Amino acid sequence: MTALRRRTLLRAAAFAPLARPALAQTAPDPSRPVRVLVGAAAGGATDIITRIVTEAMAPDFPRGFAVENRPGAGGNIAAEVVARAAPDGYTLLMGDQAQTAINPALYRHVGFDPVRDFTPIVLVAEFPFVIVVNPAIPARTLAEFVAWAKAQPEPVLYGSPNAGSPHHLGMEALAKRLGFRVSHVPYRGGAPAVVDLLSGQLKVGSIGLPPLVPHLREGRLFALAVSTPGRSPLSPEVPTIAEAAVPGFAMPVWYGMLGPGGLPADILRHVEASVARAQARPEVAAKLAESGLTIRRGNAAEFGRFLTAEIAFWGEAARASGVTIE
Repeated sequence: MTALRRRTLLRAAAFAPLARPALAQTAPDPSRPVRVLVGAAAGGATDIITRIVTEAMAPDFPRGFAVENRPGAGGNIAAEVVARAAPDGYTLLMGDQAQTAINPALYRHVGFDPVRDFTPIVLVAEFPFVIVVNPAIPARTLAEFVAWAKAQPEPVLYGSPNAGSPHHLGMEALAKRLGFRVSHVPYRGGAPAVVDLLSGQLKVGSIGLPPLVPHLREGRLFALAVSTPGRSPLSPEVPTIAEAAVPGFAMPVWYGMLGPGGLPADILRHVEASVARAQARPEVAAKLAESGLTIRRGNAAEFGRFLTAEIAFWGEAARASGVTIE
């Protein structure tokens, strides 16, 4: 038996519990779940979407999933774990444009190549980031906020889930476009930023919609505008940034499933199909919609083309911002 043939058989055996759930009892490692790395804290948007989708995918995977939160470095820590993992289907990433398209242009050093070290599997969902304020800020519209911000003697402190995120770069772009000054406070995910917004320690945020939803409904925080091209069905009363201040402005935050580079085609197809089945379940769409997320459908080839375009767009935006991170 050749070495190549031996490696091929070993790889097929390792993935047997993923490809053929009915034969899970014969798997060489029956106690092993599929790890899905999340580059943000528990309770944030990335964590919410990952848990909803993987719960629905679980019937296709004998030992289910272990969602592993690895916040820090703008998601780079989680991304690097996946980039260095064996392409056997047991380590996946719920990634976004920060990890794949922004960080390589923003950070002086990242431990992965966004093209070489990942296999795009499928685009999963998108949602808006929201310009949100604590009730202590005397503004209930984006126009009122801009006027207030321009009157401040110091730059307005605002928080985002992490440095280099679309939330961060989007707010910087908006401030530059509308002529007010800001100073960024990076957090380790959206959930910790929301905690400080609620306490008043942080007064202004550029945060993903999902963790904000219950607090907006109860009036503990106020949303001024959303970043998607259209209004969110979850909060239809909140205008888009394009409607409120900057025509044409649109920066949705997206999430997609990726594996390590070189993921075999059979494994890719299995995960891709499982995500598609999860997306088609009405209860999944309903749970995502409750948190402000909209499903994005497609296949691996389409996600690959989309990712190439995003790397070009966000890379240019990151370099134009003048921000660099060690």
